[in-house]
Amino acid sequence: MRVWSVSELNNVTASLQPLVGLRLQEVLSGPSDFVLGFYSNDGLLWLWFDLNAVAPAVLPWSSLPLSFKSVKSPLLLFLRAHFVGRTLRSIEAGVRTLTLNFGASDDALSLEALVVPHRRNLTAQAAGKHGPKKVAWQKPSNADPESDEESRVPAAAARDLEELREQWTLFRGKSVPGKKGLKAAPDPRRQARKDLDKKTAALEKVRQELRRKQDMPWREVGEWLKAKQDLNVPREWEPFVDRKRKLSWNIENAYAKAREGAAKILGTEKRLGVLQKEIAELEKRLAGPAAKLEDTKRPSEQPLKGADAQGRTLKLNPQVTVVAGKSAADNMKILRRARAWDLWMHMRDFPSSHAILFRNKNTKVSEAELQQVAQWFVKLHFGPKAAQHAGEKFELIVAECRHVQPIKGDRIGRVTYRDERNLICRLA
Repeated sequence: MRVWSVSELNNVTASLQPLVGLRLQEVLSGPSDFVLGFYSNDGLLWLWFDLNAVAPAVLPWSSLPLSFKSVKSPLLLFLRAHFVGRTLRSIEAGVRTLTLNFGASDDALSLEALVVPHRRNLTAQAAGKHGPKKVAWQKPSNADPESDEESRVPAAAARDLEELREQWTLFRGKSVPGKKGLKAAPDPRRQARKDLDKKTAALEKVRQELRRKQDMPWREVGEWLKAKQDLNVPREWEPFVDRKRKLSWNIENAYAKAREGAAKILGTEKRLGVLQKEIAELEKRLAGPAAKLEDTKRPSEQPLKGADAQGRTLKLNPQVTVVAGKSAADNMKILRRARAWDLWMHMRDFPSSHAILFRNKNTKVSEAELQQVAQWFVKLHFGPKAAQHAGEKFELIVAECRHVQPIKGDRIGRVTYRDERNLICRLA
């Protein structure tokens, strides 16, 4: 990844202005990352400081693009003690520096990021009884950022925020030394274009299928047989007649196939309409700002809203919400709210409720997270008696909702499923 130029840093600084006036609510840190979460009416907005030695970066996100191993440090503790709960007052850009000022003007609360390869740093300052207190991520250097030869960048066209985000996620996902296992989240605009291409290709296939169904001459064959009372149909209709069968059977079969074809045509037309609507929505999103694309990737904060069902909810993380029904009817209503990629969970050999893990389409649920959900779900099943089963093992079934089908007419909420996996949970 190419080192940022001064103009690119200034462009990113300008994009951070919507954070001014928001309260700092969360601070996270990794081996070389600090992430600030600011509270807004639309949820947490994130500011990511990547302090890698090769190409340090500062980027805003409406949702966390990747995960990292949490690491405590003096700077993290200092930020949580002095900065959390304070309002961001202003953002200033210097020569390869970015300064965030918090609280009132006389509070001397500031956080300065130095975006220089091999000398990157993050320094926090707060007022103290005996003068300002400073804590830095690493020992500061006295070199001038403007005169540092390592920070000079060859002349090139300045990248916009979307390009910087895309290159950063690729850089973090593939080529950061010591960061094996990190997977960058897909760029929302590129993902939307990919979805648009898939749906456009699907639209053409559906149109071809519709034309094929409309061209099937079953009704014409039936009318001809009924009028002529003869199985010697025109040559192009011979595949639609079985000469080993009686005339009456062929007439009845032709009309039955015609009715079946009409129903299939209606279903295909509905599918065509859904695809056209989805394509129009994707095109509208692509024409809008990137933040709008990212917002649409968030799962529903209230999966039960509008479902007319009661359930218990577990907020696993910003991308995954788990809902368990309180009755057979609630289970079915919640299952119908699920998307194909959501996960269904049920206790094996126990008449338990269903749990649905509502997640983003590309969100992976780790084994540890599944175990967390399983513990919560089993305890829900046993209620006050859960403590009596501590240490016991229970087997749970997990499958994508695309593979789960309710049994038609069943009143106790049973389903059929396939492509499932078994999950063993030892109740804590």
